[in-house]
Amino acid sequence: MNPSNFALLPIMALSSAVQFVAAVMAIRLMRSSGVFIAWLLLALGFIIQGVRRILSLFEVINGHLQGDLTVEFLGLAISLFMLFGILKFRPLFDEINRSQQALMEKQTKLTNANRELEEFVSTVSHDLRSPLTVMIGFAEVLRENYSANLDAQALEYLEEIEIQGVRMAALLEDLLTLARAGYVERPAVSVDANEAVNSVLDELAGQLDASGVTVNREVLPTLHVPETLLAEIFKNLIGNALYYACMEKKTIEIGGKKEQGKVRLFVRDHGPGIPEEERSSIFEMFYRGTTGSSFKGTGIGLAIVQKIAQLYGGRAWVEETPQGGSTFFFEVDDQNPY
Repeated sequence: MNPSNFALLPIMALSSAVQFVAAVMAIRLMRSSGVFIAWLLLALGFIIQGVRRILSLFEVINGHLQGDLTVEFLGLAISLFMLFGILKFRPLFDEINRSQQALMEKQTKLTNANRELEEFVSTVSHDLRSPLTVMIGFAEVLRENYSANLDAQALEYLEEIEIQGVRMAALLEDLLTLARAGYVERPAVSVDANEAVNSVLDELAGQLDASGVTVNREVLPTLHVPETLLAEIFKNLIGNALYYACMEKKTIEIGGKKEQGKVRLFVRDHGPGIPEEERSSIFEMFYRGTTGSSFKGTGIGLAIVQKIAQLYGGRAWVEETPQGGSTFFFEVDDQNPY
């Protein structure tokens, strides 16, 4: 070896030691925080080492080194810079790690809180449903068996008791559905939305026949949303459309499409429509609006639709139907669900 090259040995040893320390710290950083930048720093160290060795070899082969320490000093400087970068940004990485852990803890607490809320709503719903059933039953018995002994006003009171009792029972059922909506996992196999519509139309067949409303359907796409929740969506949207469409014995249209990883479904009616200033509020809990003030619903149906849409990365909204009426849209993200 050229005696002048012995001067390279301390510099090379120091540079390698710095790189080794930087690599060890990067590995520890990856284990503690899992930050992707640490991988980049570690990879950068090996790249620098390789480039430096190639440059040194190239210089030696071409006879230009001649004891010049420029390349080795450059490698040492870069290694020191990498080590300084790790030391400098370590607090930031630790803070990111703490934030990630805090976020996971909050998510766990939120999941537990939602589960407790579901259990609470289920218990309350069951406890309130039992006396409601008894109350409605006695009101029916009085009206059917003792109507001859009651005047018109008393019969009117009994009818109101039944109506409000049935409404309260429906409200409890809707609240329970709303609470449970967040705990239905996305199915691994795509679900045929047409089957969900079929089940809802079968359930509403009597009302459809009595109202004279015609349902026009498109072939709907498949999507990764549980069929029970799809049926709940269509039950609410078709039920609303049926109420408004039957005012003039018009048609209800059901359709949808899938493109760019999103599935969009719609239910369209040709009723009186919804005022523009109310369209942003109708998906709120218990909101009924001016056109729905006489509708015998609970005011929760559209809130359920919106919650299910948001649960699967989408949203629900309403637009005006040309020539009058409302078109309700339901869109979810169905791209790479797993």
